[in-house]
Amino acid sequence: MNDTWKSLSSADKQAAEEAFSALSIFDDLGDAAKAKDGRDQTFGFRDIYAFATGLEAPTQALREALLRDRRLRSDLDRLLDKVSIYRFPKVAAASSGAVDGRDGENYRIRLKVSRAAPEQTYVIIEFDDPRAKAPAALFFRMPDGEYGVHPLPEPEDGAIQILVDNKSGLVIALRNVDTEVYLR
Repeated sequence: MNDTWKSLSSADKQAAEEAFSALSIFDDLGDAAKAKDGRDQTFGFRDIYAFATGLEAPTQALREALLRDRRLRSDLDRLLDKVSIYRFPKVAAASSGAVDGRDGENYRIRLKVSRAAPEQTYVIIEFDDPRAKAPAALFFRMPDGEYGVHPLPEPEDGAIQILVDNKSGLVIALRNVDTEVYLR
């Protein structure tokens, strides 16, 4: 989480977004749009910015590029760190590699299997301050470099609650101690 970004005025944030846009155009000019075989695409700042500030999962081509390119992953991680409200680094846990929750400063994520439908899990995000800015999306990065995003509803009484399938990428990612989680 970057305190500098939070302290910026709306005008300063707008200027930063315009600078990001200019950089992405420059990035596009400097990189070839397609590789020699026409199958692979070169990705730049515009692509990772669109993913980091959007609510949709990355395209298959971007997913593959992120898995191949450590520098692109690093750039995306830095960008997510800057635009996120909260960040949950890897969890220090027992050797099992699975957790049912994550704690951060003034917030926590809990996973609770539904009693009514045991094949589903509640993902509960709680905030100590119910007036705190609510995130619109939960981003995650698995240890293998796979990224995902899940849009979030508005909080009620200081908590966000969603119900998802136990086998969903979101639940698998949140249970893994080595997954990085960002709330944006």
